[in-house]
Amino acid sequence: MSMRRWRARRTYVLLPVLLLLAAGLSAAMPTQVSAAPRADCVGPVAGRHIYDCANLLTTAEIANLEAQAAAVERAGAPTVVYLQVRDATAEQTLSDAIDLMNRWNVESRPGAHDGFVMLFDLRPGDLRHGQVALYAGEKHYQHGNLPQAELDRIRTDVMTPLLQNEQTAAGIAAGLQMVAHDLQYGPPPPPAYRVAAVAIGRIPFNVLAALFAIAMALLLVRVRRQPPMSSAAGEVGLGPLASLASLASLASPGELPPAEAGALIKGRIADAQIEATILDFAQRGLLVLEPAGDTKARIRLVGEGRGLSGYERDVWNELATQADDGRRTISNDDLAALRAGWGGAKAHLRRELIERGWYDPDAAATRRRPLYIAGALGMVGAAAALLLIILSQEGWATIGLVIFLVAGVGAFVRGYQVPDTTVEGEIAAAPWRGYRESVMDRAYEPKLDTDLPYIVALEIVGKLAPRLKAASERGYSPSWFRAGRDTETRAGGGRMAQTVGFYPYWIVFHSAVTPASHGSAGGSASGGYSGAGAAGGGGGSSGGF
Repeated sequence: MSMRRWRARRTYVLLPVLLLLAAGLSAAMPTQVSAAPRADCVGPVAGRHIYDCANLLTTAEIANLEAQAAAVERAGAPTVVYLQVRDATAEQTLSDAIDLMNRWNVESRPGAHDGFVMLFDLRPGDLRHGQVALYAGEKHYQHGNLPQAELDRIRTDVMTPLLQNEQTAAGIAAGLQMVAHDLQYGPPPPPAYRVAAVAIGRIPFNVLAALFAIAMALLLVRVRRQPPMSSAAGEVGLGPLASLASLASLASPGELPPAEAGALIKGRIADAQIEATILDFAQRGLLVLEPAGDTKARIRLVGEGRGLSGYERDVWNELATQADDGRRTISNDDLAALRAGWGGAKAHLRRELIERGWYDPDAAATRRRPLYIAGALGMVGAAAALLLIILSQEGWATIGLVIFLVAGVGAFVRGYQVPDTTVEGEIAAAPWRGYRESVMDRAYEPKLDTDLPYIVALEIVGKLAPRLKAASERGYSPSWFRAGRDTETRAGGGRMAQTVGFYPYWIVFHSAVTPASHGSAGGSASGGYSGAGAAGGGGGSSGGF
C-alpha cells in the first residue's frame, strides 16, 4: 500500500471518531441559557411592549404577551414589560421600574402620567425566579383603578403563584389581563371585612379613642386629688402634728436606716434600698469593698452579723450564702447574682413599714388598680387600631392608635408613681426630702462613710457622681474601702506603687447590683414616587417569586 493511500484511509477512519468525541463532549457540558441581551431588546421601539433581555421567552410566548400588553394600552395605559438578568432586592427592582418609566417616557403624552411598567430582575443562573415590580403612573395609581392595594393584589394573588411554579409567560399574561380588566371595569370590590374596617376606622373608632382619653384625664385628676390613706397606727396619739414633731430629728444619717429613708422618699420598695443596706453594713464594719483586679471589685465579710433582725438579717443571710466559705468573699462575677435573692428582704422591709403605719397595705388595690386597668384597656385599644389599619389598608385609625397608646402608657406610668405611703408616711418622709435637697446642693461636700448609703437609697447617685469621683481623685476614701496596690509603674529604674481611688471599684459594684436601664430575600416593597418624569406621582408593588 502506498503512503498516500494509507494516509487517506487513516483520515477516513479518524474523522468519524473525532466527530463522535466532539458530540460527546458537547452533550456532557451543562446547557446554560445565555444571559447576553438580544440585539432587539434595546428600546423603546414604537409599537413594541415586550423586551426579553434575558432570552427566557419563546417567540410564541412573546407574540401572545404582545397582544396582552396591547390590550392594556388600548385600555388607557402605555405598557412596557421588561425582563433582565440582575441579582436585586424588591426595593431595587421597584427602583428599576421607576427608572425605566422615566428614561423611556412610558406615557401617552408628556405629563399624562398614565403609563404602566412590569419589570423583572431575574436571578443569574436561575432565570425562573427573582423579583418583579408593577408600577403605575399617577393617573391610574392615585386617581384611577390601579391603587396600591390593587397592584399588591395582582402581584401576590394573580401573578406570584404562577411565577413560583416557573410559568413565567403565564404569570405575565395573567397580570396583564388583570390590569386591562381593572382599567376598563375597575378593580374587584373589596372583601366585606375591609369595608367594615374602613367604616369603623375612619370616624367611630377615633371618636371612641377621644372618649377614652377624656375618661383617662378625669381618672388621673381624681387620683391626683385623692389623699393617701391614714394608718390605724396614726390614729392613736396626738395626731399628725405630734408625729411631725417626733420625726423631725430623723432627717440625719444614723437616725433612720438608709433603706427605710429611701422607701419613704420613693413610696415604693426598690433594689436601691437593699444596695444601700449593704453599704450601711460596710459603714458599720461588717464588710469591706476591695479591688479584685484592674476593673473588678469584690466584697469581703469581716463581721458575723450578730444583732441584725428583720430585713437586715435577710440581706446578711443572702450575702453569707453567696460568699466563698474559705475567704468569705463575693467575687465580681457573683455580685449580680445577689439581686436574685433580695425578694424576701424587700417583702420584709415592706411589712415593717406597714407595721409602723408608714405604708398602706391596700395601696395597690385601692389606688393603683384602676390606673393599671385603664392602661390595659389602652393597650387593647392600640392593638385594635393596628388591626383596623391592616384590614382597611388605610391610615385613619392611626389617630386612635396614638391616642390609645399615649393614654395607656400614661396610665401605667401614673399607676407606678402612686406611692404606698400613708399620711404618717408622708409626714415621716418630709424631713428626708429636705435632707436630700441639702445633699444635692452644690456647696455640700459628701461624707463618704455616712452619706453614700443614703445617696444610694435616695437614688441621687447620678447627680452626685461627679463630686464622688472628684473626692476619690483627691485621695478621699471611705473607711470601708480596703484600697489595694493595683497598678505598678517603673520610674528611674525603680518600682513605684500607685494606690487607686475607691470610685472606679465602687462604680463596678454599683453597676453589678443595679438593674440595667431599659430605656431582604423574599421580601416585598411598595409605595409612591414623588420625583419628576413620567413616573412622578405614581406607585408600585414589588416582591420575590
